[in-house]
Amino acid sequence: MRLAIVGLSIEIMLSSPAITGVDALQLYDAQQMRDGDLWMVRGMLQRIGEETDIEAVPLYWATALPGGMMTADAYEMVKQKTLKLLAEAQDLDGVLIVNHGALEVEGLDADADSDFVSAIRAQVGPDLPIGVSLDLHGDMTPELLDAGTVFSVLRTAPHRDDKSTGYRAADQLIRVIRKGLKPKKVAVSLPILIPGETAVTALAPANHLYGSLPKYDSVPGMMEANILVGFAWNDRPWTKCTAFAVSEDSVELAQEQATKLAHAIWAAHEEFILRMETAEVDEGLELALNSPQRPVYVSDSGDNTTAGAAGELTYVLQSALRLGANEDIIIAGITAPETVAQLNAAGAGAEVEIALGAEHWSRPTTDEKMKVKVEACGEYLDLSGFQPYRSREAAWAKVRIGNVVATFHARPIGITTPEHFRSMGIDPLAHKVYVVKLGYLHPRIEDIAARHILLLSDGVSQLDLSRLTWERLSRPAWPLDKNFDWAPAGNTYGDAS
Repeated sequence: MRLAIVGLSIEIMLSSPAITGVDALQLYDAQQMRDGDLWMVRGMLQRIGEETDIEAVPLYWATALPGGMMTADAYEMVKQKTLKLLAEAQDLDGVLIVNHGALEVEGLDADADSDFVSAIRAQVGPDLPIGVSLDLHGDMTPELLDAGTVFSVLRTAPHRDDKSTGYRAADQLIRVIRKGLKPKKVAVSLPILIPGETAVTALAPANHLYGSLPKYDSVPGMMEANILVGFAWNDRPWTKCTAFAVSEDSVELAQEQATKLAHAIWAAHEEFILRMETAEVDEGLELALNSPQRPVYVSDSGDNTTAGAAGELTYVLQSALRLGANEDIIIAGITAPETVAQLNAAGAGAEVEIALGAEHWSRPTTDEKMKVKVEACGEYLDLSGFQPYRSREAAWAKVRIGNVVATFHARPIGITTPEHFRSMGIDPLAHKVYVVKLGYLHPRIEDIAARHILLLSDGVSQLDLSRLTWERLSRPAWPLDKNFDWAPAGNTYGDAS
């Protein structure tokens, strides 16, 4: 048995100014996929490696840090190369696809994950089984459901289960091939917008909803049931929450399980609220500085680069400077390519005048002039250990302004692991306060934080969805609209009877 592995996994935020072009992509060939310990791919390879008669055929995988719209040329390059490699591959018994579910492409008035997987389906034919792995922050469409054979979706946020999700996708595909199954798929869409920070899976209601999924999976005749909370910031008709189920061969079972799961989600939908500690910007920084715990990690949620924001806003940095703290505040991950070039040209040890906020793209510039001392800088950052995004980052500089230390970067960066700090000469535990451009903390930062405070900051990834512009979203949609009725009838698709 030979199983190909391909994919295009990028989370796209339509309102982000950080356009995802060819230069933003991380492209992996077959050998790099085998050797790279890559997101979800590693779980697929693990499962395939447990069988002596199955050969993994990794071909090509493209990913990028979440960002703005993917350009048409970047998408076509990845899509056409993927299709070409699949056409050239010999004697395939199945295909595994590592995608995200929130891909958007310039000029494509359709869900791009659906377009990509449908193109693969057209290439390999109607009968070759396809297993798809997705992020829970992705969307589902009838076209995507039809193109795939089986699906596995992340079940934790922050994401700790990429490896097991890839493993499950491969395991299902192997099961389909060995048993000659013809799975049946049913999805139910729910008109609710759920930012990731309101669906942390250690907290209600996501904890009991995601925690219940193994019970659905264990029903005789079931493959898997899954929940896609959707990508809440994108103004698209397909931006919704989805409950879906795949059975071995029974339409009735798939429909019963998907409907049951959808009812459970709807019953709890008003519980999808922020349950972590939150504060406005000034208040949150004060709370962090006065906290008895250390280190305190503070997230600039409105400029969350791991949701697709550009990370270029300096509002939190300017607020920290106004506070005049007596202890170091580390503010990491500000995107400012011109500032980085200026600081690198000056070099470590130099004193330089910069204009904070001169490189705001998504919000008005501020141009607050400030003298800084360059403590370190470089043309790139090499990161060790497992990295969910890049292992090498672009040019950067670390500066000090009194007791505030800020890091600037030539490209958007997701500060998601302790290695990000260590690579810039910053101890991730020794200081009192660290500000990162995230929403919820990613796992390895969450594990070292004594306390986390989420700032209700402005930006394209802000969590007050009512402040965003909605024109194409299907309405009504909670929480923008309240007190409306919903039922699975009219919202069910796939092999539904």
